[in-house]
Amino acid sequence: MEQDIKWMQRMRGYAVPVMILYVTAVIVALLLEKMWLIPIMVSVSVIIVVMGYQAMRIMWRMTKHPKAHRMLIFQYVFEWVDAILLTALMVTLLTAEDFGLLIGLFFGIWGVLSPFRQKWFTNQLQHIEPGLPTYEEVIEGRVSHESSI
Repeated sequence: MEQDIKWMQRMRGYAVPVMILYVTAVIVALLLEKMWLIPIMVSVSVIIVVMGYQAMRIMWRMTKHPKAHRMLIFQYVFEWVDAILLTALMVTLLTAEDFGLLIGLFFGIWGVLSPFRQKWFTNQLQHIEPGLPTYEEVIEGRVSHESSI
C-alpha cells in the first residue's frame, strides 16, 4: 500500500507538466486537425479511470467493512461515467454537433454536481466507518495507513 501511495504522490507531482502538455496538444489539434481531439480526450479518460482505480485500491485497504467496499466500487463507477461522458462529448461535438451540445449540457451538469457527489461519498464512508481517513489525508500523509488498518 505504501508503494501505491508513493505512486499517487509522484503522479500528482507530474500533474502540472501533463496539464501543460494536454493544453498544448488541444491547441495544436484545434489549429491543425480537430479530429485529433478525440484521441486526446480518450487518453484523458483513460487517465481518469486509472487514477480512480488507484484511489479505490488505496481506500479499499484502509477499511475491511463490506459496505465501505461497496461505496468505493460505486464511487469508481462514477469515475467511469466521468470518463465515458468526456469521450462521448468530444466525439459527438466533432461529428454530430446538435447531439454533442445535448451531451455537453449533461456533462456540464454532471461536472457541477461532482463536488457534492464527492462530499456525499466521503460522508457515507465516514458514516459506515467513523474515523476512516479521507483519500486526501492518506495521499498527503496526514495519517498513517498502518494506524487505520
